[in-house]
Amino acid sequence: MTADAMAGRGNKMISGVITTANPTGGSHSALLQKQMSFKTSVGANQLSKADDIEVIESGNVDGSSTRYDKNATLGWVCCAPCIWLRTSATVHKIAITTATLLVTSLLVASPILFLISTAPSQLPRDCYADDEDCMPTTAPPPECIDPVCKIAASSIQAKINWNFDPCIDFKNFSCSSPSQSNGLASLRAIRSAQEAVDTQMQQLLQHNTTSGPFRKLGRLFGSCLRQTTNSSTIRLVLEQLGGYLPIGALGPSSIAPLLSKIYELGPTPLVDIYYDLSYGKNPHVLLIISGPSATAPILESKIRWMGPKAPPYRLKQTVPKLLNDLLDSFLPNGLTADQKASENEAISTFIKELNKIRVEYTRRGFWDSSVLYNTSSLQEIYPILNWTTLVPSDWSGPIVVRSSDYLKAIGELLSKYPTRVAHNSMLLLFALGILPQGHPNAVVCTRATMWALPDITSALFIAQHSSDDISDVIRRTDIIFKSLKAHLKRAPSLKGAALVKLSALKIQSEPWSGFSNITFMIKTLESLEITSDNWFENILKIYQRNRIVPDVIHTNFTSHDAWAYPIVAKIFYDTLSHSIVVPLSVILVPYFDGRLPPYLQYASVGVAIAKEILRSITKAFEDKAMRCVPKSVNIFSNYSRMDILIHSGGMQISYHSMLSLTGPIKGMARLPGLNLTPTQIFFLVSAQELCAESDYTGIDTDAPEFEHILGWLVAQGGSATEVFKCPSGSMINAQKTCNVL
Repeated sequence: MTADAMAGRGNKMISGVITTANPTGGSHSALLQKQMSFKTSVGANQLSKADDIEVIESGNVDGSSTRYDKNATLGWVCCAPCIWLRTSATVHKIAITTATLLVTSLLVASPILFLISTAPSQLPRDCYADDEDCMPTTAPPPECIDPVCKIAASSIQAKINWNFDPCIDFKNFSCSSPSQSNGLASLRAIRSAQEAVDTQMQQLLQHNTTSGPFRKLGRLFGSCLRQTTNSSTIRLVLEQLGGYLPIGALGPSSIAPLLSKIYELGPTPLVDIYYDLSYGKNPHVLLIISGPSATAPILESKIRWMGPKAPPYRLKQTVPKLLNDLLDSFLPNGLTADQKASENEAISTFIKELNKIRVEYTRRGFWDSSVLYNTSSLQEIYPILNWTTLVPSDWSGPIVVRSSDYLKAIGELLSKYPTRVAHNSMLLLFALGILPQGHPNAVVCTRATMWALPDITSALFIAQHSSDDISDVIRRTDIIFKSLKAHLKRAPSLKGAALVKLSALKIQSEPWSGFSNITFMIKTLESLEITSDNWFENILKIYQRNRIVPDVIHTNFTSHDAWAYPIVAKIFYDTLSHSIVVPLSVILVPYFDGRLPPYLQYASVGVAIAKEILRSITKAFEDKAMRCVPKSVNIFSNYSRMDILIHSGGMQISYHSMLSLTGPIKGMARLPGLNLTPTQIFFLVSAQELCAESDYTGIDTDAPEFEHILGWLVAQGGSATEVFKCPSGSMINAQKTCNVL
């Protein structure tokens, strides 16, 4: 498979598609310019020998004269005799005279060859030392002349700070820029895919929903902007559920009745109950009990296989942002300052411990499942809740408890606290699960609207892109997936069940057909009663619509296909369908443009897919994660050691797949204005993608721990030590400790 195969055909846009998000009506080829006009982001084994790629000589984008080039001076010193002998006119004249005498006296042809070989040659562009040999480098690959390459180079350059040595401080070399202080870098740099989606959807919600078929979507967005934590609706609903239990009051004997009442109104803080299919060629319906927020905070249908799925959500151990504001209106005014502080501390501590349990025991897929066949058995084993009020009375099929240890840990937590504290905490967690995930503003409410109506907002998002663009990126995603699988199949350590799983693994990047049925989406939206000033009430209505389970669940399915919400920019592995599910927002990004060199596509989308492939075929990395991953991983409060190890493995897989796909890396087109090799750009873009994603999710990318973990990741992710020619003892060189494969 060649690089030309990756480049693909040019992208085309359906004539006349002009929207706020696509003001020029341009094609996917103009996506970089469109993203920039939004000022948004795009969007996170060593070789047997070092890559024979030298630093490319070209001017800086910003005119900087300081360049990272460790080999040039040494190479010229080494090769000076070679160059002098090959270019000196005096040496040539002596050679001609000597050869003439030899021809005259000996009449042999050999000196003629000597004459030809000693003719002055053009000065070599560069040369380098390889052990004891001295040789010129090959000619650099051609430069990409397409305007999209120039824009990509500019966006990469915007985050580079040439004052730092990548071998010593890769984070500040790749993810900072002297122009950041005046805002120039933020305008040029491409950031995370999720931020690009959020900003595009914000534009659409603010300008394309004031009238027309999506006006109710705009009304929901407006109700979020006007929502407050001291709303009378919130107080009324919480009072109906039992209200605040004051200090000194005798709490209920069990928290189960409260959870049953909450379940009738909205999402419960402790468990999620939904329906999904079993494995096999003849699947049947299962009732699944899992911890809350096992998926992203999207109000999905309770029948999960009948529509798109959301990726697993990274839970936070900290208390929610709005907790203190909600407590101010929840606690009675008659409490003293000390009493308020005491209640605040008790509730906050309970919620922190609960979130810690949720983070610890939430597992992807069904690795830790147990199966029961009746509610009586469920009640006997897990008596903390009244399951007869949560499981439909007419349900007679299998019940899958996704994490037995989680429910047991919840029981232990509830036994530690007075039921009064647990009662008050459950009420607040219920309210916080419905409110926006922060103080209302345009960004927060855009995310909240997408969370509340993911199907409608997904349809609005897809409508901004042509079918040609979508078909093209899906085709190229499949090509990258196949190349990643092909490389992994050659890994000597991949054997047995892991190899079988890899062979059967599929990719699903096709969008759900329902998103294109605008008529159906509008009909669904019109059936909802949305008020313009009460977010809390609107969400409860939407939840009631989603939790209705039909009397007869239709099972006329032929496959376990899993679709993604295109607005949630996270690739994930779906256990049921054994496929890597790819949202459109991840691949409809500037770095995945078909005219860009493959190393940009593998550094961004390739790494993301490779991570999920690795996660899907094995889970036997626990020991290696503890031995390899540094403690600085703690800065990633939403991640685990395993996630970081998987990330390093994804970089390794994608990097070497890129090399094997394209042959000699020197054949790839260069980016104009960047004095960096393709392999160097691979690691640079991979780091910039992780920095952008981490920054947008709230991780402190300026912390020393983040700098350490990023340097560690780059060191593991391929041949970075050789690519950047890092000396022994440098950070990247010393960090190379953990080969996932």
